[in-house]
Amino acid sequence: MMKNLLLFLFLTFYISSKSQSISVIKDSVLINSSYFLIEELKIDLKDEFIKNKIYNTTQSAFDIFNISHSKSPEQRIRMKKDTITSYLQQNHLREENVGFEHFEIYYYNKNNILNLSISIQSYGSAFESIQYFCFDLVNGNNIGKELFTNQKRLLEEVKVKLNLENQDLKISLNDLMNYKIISVQDNSIIGIDFILFDTENYRNGGYEEFVIHFSSNEIKKYISPNYCKKLSF
Repeated sequence: MMKNLLLFLFLTFYISSKSQSISVIKDSVLINSSYFLIEELKIDLKDEFIKNKIYNTTQSAFDIFNISHSKSPEQRIRMKKDTITSYLQQNHLREENVGFEHFEIYYYNKNNILNLSISIQSYGSAFESIQYFCFDLVNGNNIGKELFTNQKRLLEEVKVKLNLENQDLKISLNDLMNYKIISVQDNSIIGIDFILFDTENYRNGGYEEFVIHFSSNEIKKYISPNYCKKLSF
């Protein structure tokens, strides 16, 4: 069975800012005739407490492999490999709780704001899911919807935009946690996309996703004063 497993290729998606850097480290697994990426977020911060606080959040986004939290990214990739190897040797990979995570960084600036998503694709089924995060690297907090002020009014504007697209979704304030900060090459913010899910109508693979866009001019009045300067609004 081991001949069906090939581990190779260490890649890094890398963004640096002064004394710290953010990267997504990757490796690959060949299962039968298909390659699957194994990924982990790597944060180089001098403050170990803040770094581990962020890892506790990102590493618990999805319950896979029964791997403990706050391991180093390199350790977690190795543990994932070892776990997949064991499942293959026992010939019951499809029966186990195996999923492959994908990290996507949308925004990271010199003022220590990091916006990213973690998605998961289940092995052996069509199930997939995604979670969004926005971290303040100064304290390790997931900012979430606290990025915004006057949240009820903002939610009403989101509903108006949904109605214009003939979509009648039931959404709540917690849906304001799911967003992408959209920027151009010089890190200037040109807008924010809210990602909404039709949680009342499950389809094969997950919930249908809808994107509601706010330009920088539309959203800046809702940005909390605590973060206006950090986001250069």
